[in-house]
Amino acid sequence: MKKDFQLEKPSLQLWHTPTELFQPFYGEALARYILVNYKLNSYPYNDLVIYEAGAGNGTLMLNILDFLEKNEPEVYERTKYRVIEISSKLFKKQSSRLGKHMDKVEIINESILEWKTPVVEPCFFIALEVFDNLSHDVVRYDVDTNQPFQGHVVIDEHNDFSEFYSPELEPWTLKFLDMRERGEFPIHKLAKHPLNQYAITKKVKSALNPLRNNLSDPEYVPTRLLKLFDVLGRYFPNHQLLASDFNSLDATIPGFNAPTVQTMYKSSMINVDSYMCEQGYFDIMFPTDFTVMNDLYRQVVGKVSSTCSHSEFLNVWADTDATTTKTGENPMLELYSNVNFIYS
Repeated sequence: MKKDFQLEKPSLQLWHTPTELFQPFYGEALARYILVNYKLNSYPYNDLVIYEAGAGNGTLMLNILDFLEKNEPEVYERTKYRVIEISSKLFKKQSSRLGKHMDKVEIINESILEWKTPVVEPCFFIALEVFDNLSHDVVRYDVDTNQPFQGHVVIDEHNDFSEFYSPELEPWTLKFLDMRERGEFPIHKLAKHPLNQYAITKKVKSALNPLRNNLSDPEYVPTRLLKLFDVLGRYFPNHQLLASDFNSLDATIPGFNAPTVQTMYKSSMINVDSYMCEQGYFDIMFPTDFTVMNDLYRQVVGKVSSTCSHSEFLNVWADTDATTTKTGENPMLELYSNVNFIYS
């Protein structure tokens, strides 16, 4: 039986992103947004500087540069496109696709979370499908006192996983919990938060499962997204953010703001019910609460941002006629209904 069960290591890209699926029209929509805001705020005094974190195959970069070269050659001449890419494999792939845009692009093989170089010039910062891949920390709460406990995972010599919880919170976890409570969306406003379950429900769950140690259901807190915002505020003080990601996901594991955990088995995608799984064989994706993140961005960066749905953004900035079918349907607008944009 063991020989029949063979996991396949996921490729770098398990599905088509909107950028890949609807190229070049999706990238051109972002190019129009950037172009209009650049002309309103920086042109002609500053060059057009674009940073993109996690650029995948480099398709968005090429679509934006192609659009600018064709439609705004004067702006194109003043464009600098910089990719911050943590993956060495994708770094090489992006570098191989530059072609005629080579003198406009710089690709930096580095994690954005470790960025230390000040960028004082006005710039746009793009992050598409980045938030969902940023690691989170797991927290449970004492059902009597509401005290948070941080989760840790121990891997033994047999590669078996076990979880334990400590009252000592790591700095980014503590910072996130404190900032959320001081912001517009403290826990008592989050209807589905574990602490807002009826007291009797929490007690019953704890009694039925003594291994819970009188702790609540888990919450997955976006500590690395908080760190990303800190990097933007600290090292990119004059940036304008343009990011999109999933606001909800199907088949998540138990918990508040819990991820979807997937792997390939016999060429099919299957979901599992725990994040404690063999490293390198599972894809873990987290949803983003854009309402909370909008407020967090304001607190950390000191800039006002807005959010909108995927279709709302594209209805304004995309050439929707180009992606409308003969039957009047528009898959670019209708698919990805669980995706939002945040922009500043």
